[in-house]
Amino acid sequence: MTSLTVDPRGLVLPGLCPNCHVHSGFTIRSSGIGTYLWPQVRTEDPSVDHLKHAGRTWLRQLNVSCQHCGKSVVLHQLIRFNEDGETGEVLRVIQVWPERQPRELHASAPNVVRDLFAEGARAEAAEANRAAGAMYRAAVEELCKDLGAEGSNLASKINDLVNRGVTSEIVEDLHEARLLGNWSLHDGLEFSAEEVADVAGLIAEAVHILYVQPQERRAMRDARKARREAFVARNP
Repeated sequence: MTSLTVDPRGLVLPGLCPNCHVHSGFTIRSSGIGTYLWPQVRTEDPSVDHLKHAGRTWLRQLNVSCQHCGKSVVLHQLIRFNEDGETGEVLRVIQVWPERQPRELHASAPNVVRDLFAEGARAEAAEANRAAGAMYRAAVEELCKDLGAEGSNLASKINDLVNRGVTSEIVEDLHEARLLGNWSLHDGLEFSAEEVADVAGLIAEAVHILYVQPQERRAMRDARKARREAFVARNP
């Protein structure tokens, strides 16, 4: 599975590069639209070459390069062509290279939050999107607990975060994770990979603002204090 989107023509739409992690465009490295791995059919007449795809399901390999970092991404695309042999439906896109790694939260996040998020990330990587939504919701609940939020349910706890100094934007983002988890668990809704990835990104951004940035600021304050004390010690 990959977060990149490929249309039936082989056009890779802009997305997050798995190498440099920058939202970028992608260029086909080889000529044409890719290599058809299965089934393999040969036609001698180039005027009817496109008809070899008609009404069949094909596995196509695309070797693309990120327009930002220039590194390669290899994708396998399962596609069912219509009778015209040119248009069709993309059934699945799999990132072959680089090997997709599950997401991780920064080490400054509470361990229980990191563990639940990591379990959700493994589910997401395995395309178990409902399970991923449930675990990401659980990670948000533990995050609220760590921040001291109070309330009778998760919605009220998230709302209480504004009383703990959390911005309204982060509160809104955490509600998105709550709703995705609720609808996955209680209503059996299956969200797209892009929707699950978006929620995971919102949680990671919240953790960065709430835990990573304060830790970085403390480290810089401690470093400044150590430099001042060292200067005073050398210059009594």
